[in-house]
Amino acid sequence: MISRINILKEHYEISNIVKRDLCMPSTERNLSLLFIMSVFASIYFNMTAVFIPLFIRSLQASVFEVSLVLFAGNASSAITMMLGGHLSDKYGRKRVMMLSGAIWLITPLLYISAKTWPETILYTAVSSISFSFFIPARSAMIMDIARKSSAGRIYGLMNIAWPIGGLLGPFLGGVIADRYGWAAFFYFLCLLAFIYVFTNLFLAESVKRHRRIKEKDFEIPSGQIALILLFFILLHVLANTSRGILSAIFPFYLTERFGKTKTEVGAFFSIGFGLATLIAQIPGGFLADTVGRKKTMVYSILPIPLLSLLFIVTNDYLLTLLIYMGVTSLWSATWPASTAYITDISPSSKKGLMVGVRLTSVRLGFTIGPLIGGFLWDNFDVQIIFYVLALLMAAAFLMALLLKE
Repeated sequence: MISRINILKEHYEISNIVKRDLCMPSTERNLSLLFIMSVFASIYFNMTAVFIPLFIRSLQASVFEVSLVLFAGNASSAITMMLGGHLSDKYGRKRVMMLSGAIWLITPLLYISAKTWPETILYTAVSSISFSFFIPARSAMIMDIARKSSAGRIYGLMNIAWPIGGLLGPFLGGVIADRYGWAAFFYFLCLLAFIYVFTNLFLAESVKRHRRIKEKDFEIPSGQIALILLFFILLHVLANTSRGILSAIFPFYLTERFGKTKTEVGAFFSIGFGLATLIAQIPGGFLADTVGRKKTMVYSILPIPLLSLLFIVTNDYLLTLLIYMGVTSLWSATWPASTAYITDISPSSKKGLMVGVRLTSVRLGFTIGPLIGGFLWDNFDVQIIFYVLALLMAAAFLMALLLKE
């Protein structure tokens, strides 16, 4: 678990780089507040991502029925992701993020009232929609503030908040669910949402930097933009379908194949996701600004198909954890490059919308993936799942190669 001192060190490092790379000194405070909000949002998200499937399973749902609930949630998120970006462009980043927090306060109380798994379909959809508002607004606010030359690095630093939540969330969630039950688990989510909302009150609205990409100077041909977006969208749909399958089946893989408790499942994801993404964010942002957005994505995705196949040849728990870390770390290294890439080709007035396009592609993958994963788990040998993961990542690698730098 990351201590409070380590989190303060992360703040200090961000502060030093922000002073050099941001456009206005007054925005340093805004980024610090946004970082804190992102940490609590990430803890919330990672707790729900890991344990909501197990909660639904505890309501006598099959793995495929769990995947149907996740499909409904992710489909709702995918449908509203571009809307979230558009609303942040029209009404402001802060207001949209406040709306997300209000929804997060309500949904855990709805889960507590659930007696059968079909009831969780609506609750999961509502919770997923709140994330589709938060994520594009947060990403667009970061890009409002950062200079183009340092956008990848700033985004990578700000993204450290996500793996901090990935380290804390699954472990805390597992301990609370094991020792105190599901009701305590959901009340703790309400507490996280309250802290997020309270912090948001002190956040200042960001100013869109129209001077970075003036509309009259935005001269990339529309046909070229359309082709780039097609490859970019396919890359993210394919890769995140693979990620969606993996994240949906792995809690069951750990409990049913390795006999792990909820606390042990939480510890696995704290390391396999939280620590893995923490390791990757700063190098990923640095490479995006120095090597290039496309090359960073290509080099990061290249080893993932092979790593996915390694799940088939091992029954060792520790080696499984290391492989999962490798897959997660490499994919998360593409996040700064991917976000910087899409904003590089975006007019400033449409930045939130274009970030929404990227995130919609991500959610589409996570919409399709759990459905495929649940179907394969219930009807085929588990090895087939890992072949499908490798095939999808190989196709995503080809899409990355087709992008223009």
